[in-house]
Amino acid sequence: MREASFYEQMIPKIESKIRLEKDSILEVSQKNKLDMIIPSEGFKYKVIDITGTYKYGSHEDQLDIDVKQLYERLNIVDYSEKNYFVKYIPIIDANENLQGVVMLYYQLKVTPIESSDTLLLKVGIPLILLTPFFYIILFTIIFVRRLSREIKLPLEQLMIATSFVRKKDLNFNINKYEKIREIQLLIEAFENMQSELSDSLQREWKLQKERKEAVAALAHDLRTPLTIIQGHVEGLEEAKKKGIDRFDRYLIVIKSNIQRAVKLVYDLNQTTLLENDFFQLDKKEFDPIYFLQGKMEEYEHWCMKEQVVFTGNLKDERSKKIDIFADSNRISQVLDNLFTNSLRFVQKGEISLNVLMTDDWLYIKMVDNGQGFEKGKEAKVFESFYQGITGESRRNGHAGLGLYIAKTIIDKHDGTIQAFNNEDGGATVSIKLPLY
Repeated sequence: MREASFYEQMIPKIESKIRLEKDSILEVSQKNKLDMIIPSEGFKYKVIDITGTYKYGSHEDQLDIDVKQLYERLNIVDYSEKNYFVKYIPIIDANENLQGVVMLYYQLKVTPIESSDTLLLKVGIPLILLTPFFYIILFTIIFVRRLSREIKLPLEQLMIATSFVRKKDLNFNINKYEKIREIQLLIEAFENMQSELSDSLQREWKLQKERKEAVAALAHDLRTPLTIIQGHVEGLEEAKKKGIDRFDRYLIVIKSNIQRAVKLVYDLNQTTLLENDFFQLDKKEFDPIYFLQGKMEEYEHWCMKEQVVFTGNLKDERSKKIDIFADSNRISQVLDNLFTNSLRFVQKGEISLNVLMTDDWLYIKMVDNGQGFEKGKEAKVFESFYQGITGESRRNGHAGLGLYIAKTIIDKHDGTIQAFNNEDGGATVSIKLPLY
């Protein structure tokens, strides 16, 4: 008797000989040579070129195959009809390029070495194979009856618990069941899921509540400048009727409150855009030195008007002065948010923008000597709508979204952003960005 894997053990040798022949075996004239390589006993084959076209072979199936199928099944063993396994052997030319495949068909079964073994195979093997099934069937009947009694109660409990979960009612208990360890582990896993789901729902409800409160506060903040604008417009109309000139004085207030309302709406729109799953950065190559020097000049001019001292420091330690790959508009938006935050709190103080560039990273620090962040709340400043205890930002027309927007943009660049207070007073926001 030959073992079931007898023919399969011959495949590596056949495959090696086929590889030596390279793409010459695609020619129909080489069929005799391939017949000598592949034994007729136990094997059939088909030769297919790179386009999936049938060339020749010993298999009765002479159909072409799909090119996609040809590439997907290279060097693998597939199963076809009539209990045949198919080995896809690539045909490689002298330049190591794929030119086609040899589909080698074979079977895994015990075969007789001599004809006298045939009767034994036909009678003995079925008996040997069928005997275990009688024991399996008998064991299964006994086991299933007992198992059904053991797991009926806990499964009923789990089904009831599932209906509670579907209704988002997580206040239920499951009785412990100790007879079957696997069932006990399943119940414990379900209870863990119940706990995690409860915590998740609590967090979701809390987040929704906070967002509703923040949006309500933002709507209130937006209503304030609009009310002021409306009042001053009505005042101008009344003054015009009486012949009183209040235009210049009222125009300043109207313009200021329009800018305040626009800023609130812009921040909210930016937050919605960045939180969208479909949002993508517009990354392009640009000169970081030109970009950063431009931002420093812009901030210096801005600080002069506000009577604030600005210092810009740019240190380039890169071995190659090449462009970086990032979304320059979004990076500019981040820097602007950090700068305006500092400018709002320094009150004629000092602001510095320190930049260090290495071969792999861009380090940015926006430093000021203002009032700093609320102690112990440095990490919370990056949360949406965070205003701190005083809420001074909101009274000044800011929704608490600037640093949240900055963190979202930096995260999408695979960078990091941190905030902390300086030892000698003031605040620092530090950014680390990959250059590529």
